[in-house]
Amino acid sequence: MSGVMRYPSESQIAKLTPRAARQIKPVNSQKAPADTPLRPGGPIDHVFYIVRENRSYDQILGDDPRGDGDPKLTLFGDEITPNVHALARRFPLLDHVYANSEASIDGHFWTSAGAVSDYVTKSWHANYGGRHRPYDFGVYSVTWPSQRFLFDQAEKQDIGYYNYGEAVAGTLPLNDLDRNAAETAQVAAKFANTDIGPLNPGPQLPPPAPCYSNDASIGSNVITGQDTFDASLPPGVDPATSESRFKCFQQRFQQQLAGSGVPAFNYLVLPNDHTEGTSPGRRTPNAMIADNDYALGQIVDEISHSEIWDSSLILVVEDDSQDGADHVDAHRIPALAISPWTKRGAVVHNRYDFLSFIRTLELVTGMKPLNLFDATAVPLYDAFDSDPTDNAEPYDAIVPAVDRNERNPEGGPDAQFSSELPLTLTDRVPQQLLDRILWHYVHGTGSAPPPPGPNSSGLDLQKWRHSEAADLAEGIAEVREELLGPYEDKYGAAAIGEAGDAEEAEEPAAAGEAEDGD
Repeated sequence: MSGVMRYPSESQIAKLTPRAARQIKPVNSQKAPADTPLRPGGPIDHVFYIVRENRSYDQILGDDPRGDGDPKLTLFGDEITPNVHALARRFPLLDHVYANSEASIDGHFWTSAGAVSDYVTKSWHANYGGRHRPYDFGVYSVTWPSQRFLFDQAEKQDIGYYNYGEAVAGTLPLNDLDRNAAETAQVAAKFANTDIGPLNPGPQLPPPAPCYSNDASIGSNVITGQDTFDASLPPGVDPATSESRFKCFQQRFQQQLAGSGVPAFNYLVLPNDHTEGTSPGRRTPNAMIADNDYALGQIVDEISHSEIWDSSLILVVEDDSQDGADHVDAHRIPALAISPWTKRGAVVHNRYDFLSFIRTLELVTGMKPLNLFDATAVPLYDAFDSDPTDNAEPYDAIVPAVDRNERNPEGGPDAQFSSELPLTLTDRVPQQLLDRILWHYVHGTGSAPPPPGPNSSGLDLQKWRHSEAADLAEGIAEVREELLGPYEDKYGAAAIGEAGDAEEAEEPAAAGEAEDGD
């Protein structure tokens, strides 16, 4: 019989939805192995979930001959990223992990909520297109996914957590006329377990003072204007005018070990691998990628030399793969699972995505799934075994043989072009442009950068050039407004000091004015 069916009633939808949901199964679905450590009440008590920024698999790990990589596309190989390479050799190499996102706005919703709301899906393009809409993502309740964020689920189930730098996950208690009292209470509870960075220029204060620069701060803190490093400060850098995410994490981690204990769920952002291109006076791509790599190594070093290492799991993803080519898929990212409970030296070709990592952390913390996406996701079962004894020794971070404070020269590849782009803000530059800058930085201006890879998202560069997406001053003003208000409420107006009055960055020229061809 053919024709148009009558639209189901609300009660029918309520009955039919679970039935339909039960039919959804991943093509690579797996049953939990009988001896898997990925289970509630199992041997893993602490998860450290690290979100980095924007790299593709081939760009970082394409030079590892064991995996499905293309070394011709590798820009930041073993000599620049020795820690991620060493970790991938000792712990499982996962060579088919894919980002569910296209850029950082939807990417941070995917990593922190396992879903993106309809509002965000329809509106984030307008921000990247420079159409002067406010940056309201994660701040206002209309932007939240229906089932909220991982932090909200942890609150519901009384699972301990701490948020190092994630500003999108409904963690900022700004005024919102559409938010009800219960939602406002949710935000306040999350903000109490959140650090989104220092407020004032000057020496970085230890916790409980805010000290972990948020995910919007690429290379420099958008509030204080100070240089921000993912790792510990390099030699010669003035600690009175610079900030270190690792130092902040290390101090709080040691306080937790000595005090009430380390939370079950720890969320950390390490965004400096985004880079600032070849902007003169800013750190070089090699320096920023190496700094990010060293920070990852230092965090693993810190945790693995602690008393909780035998019950810990460190999961590492990128928020998206927006910058960098990949021969398999433009969404493929370098990702890691690090624990005594992972298989030593294994190469795992199974297909995973953000939801696989979220489902994995949910299993070991006892957190219930947020939605159908993570409920049906395939956990990282193939990366684990039941014997931790062959992978239990601590990890010693490798200091990259790179000057992590090296600066771009005035006459470097695409230097003028980089200086006129908003590279201190996440993903305000189209992929093809930053890809070209990084490719020229490594291979010279006479080389032709490859395309992003299969299934890349398109973008009309001509429209972008004539838009105001490159308005750096406007973007920084948005972020400052977003962050300063909640901090004033939490720490008092005196704590803000000069942070709210810093001068706006000089507005750069439109990107199209710096571009002759292309």
